[in-house]
Amino acid sequence: MRSKSFRVGIGSVLFAAAMGSAAFAGPDPKDIDITVVYHDTGIEFAQVIKAGALAAGKELGINVEFVGPIGIKVDEEVAFIENAITKKVEGLAISNVNGEALNPVIDKAMAANIPVVTFNSEAPGSKRLAFFGQDLVSSGKAAAESLVKTMGTDGSVLIITGEAAASWSQDRENGARTELAKYPGISVVNTISTGWEEQAQYAAIENAIRANPDLKGIISLDAATTPATGRALQRVERATKIHHVGFDLIPETLDNVKAGVTDAALSQNPYMQGYLPVKALFDLITTGKAIESVDTGILQVDQSNIDEYLEKLKKGEPIG
Repeated sequence: MRSKSFRVGIGSVLFAAAMGSAAFAGPDPKDIDITVVYHDTGIEFAQVIKAGALAAGKELGINVEFVGPIGIKVDEEVAFIENAITKKVEGLAISNVNGEALNPVIDKAMAANIPVVTFNSEAPGSKRLAFFGQDLVSSGKAAAESLVKTMGTDGSVLIITGEAAASWSQDRENGARTELAKYPGISVVNTISTGWEEQAQYAAIENAIRANPDLKGIISLDAATTPATGRALQRVERATKIHHVGFDLIPETLDNVKAGVTDAALSQNPYMQGYLPVKALFDLITTGKAIESVDTGILQVDQSNIDEYLEKLKKGEPIG
């Protein structure tokens, strides 16, 4: 690790932010290392976040490293954060999928004078400075609203997630259930937590569909189970009978929307979830500018605009 000519404590940075940026002289950008830790770097969705983070680093002339486990492995994610603390990076952006395990290490980084923000998945109860991502409860409600529009106000619904215990999944499920509870004719028959191994995930989804012959709707809560649900619906030949709403705009999901297998997919703007935390940390470190949380919003892709997003994908735009 190279030596650094500049090091500033988070206390000094926050004091400068309170006093105004003119009171603060920051480091040379080339001396700034920011580590972005995502909870599963092996999925296509993560590559869009990575593209945003690296683009910010290139634009700002700083060193940005995008790291994290392949597959959700909490112990490995903690190890990546611990390594960044040991390296004494200037800033950390972390996607938190397990508050019990990650909040203490987030607080450890802050205590070590490393400013921390979270992105994509929030860390309630930690000392992080800000969060960059979708309002997950609202996105769960939006998914349920979208399903009701296509399915109607009666019928049985299945909720599918890669990890029901994850904070992001709980928030989205709570939002979806709250919205669906407005309709007495709709019953949520189960929440299926599939895990992240691809074949086991697909098998769990197909088995759940087969076990519920009267199923009328499915909400998939993440980027992995959404295309897997589309695949399963086609395999069991129930794509025309079961309405499906999911999340994120990876290529297979977009194809499924185009084919009418998935009625709608909701995006959370993952590119900006990578870009904005890096930019905010840079501004804090170099000028003392206070960091504020940013809601990256909810974008729905369905039959009304699918061609637009397939064209964006064809052009190589990072839509996620």
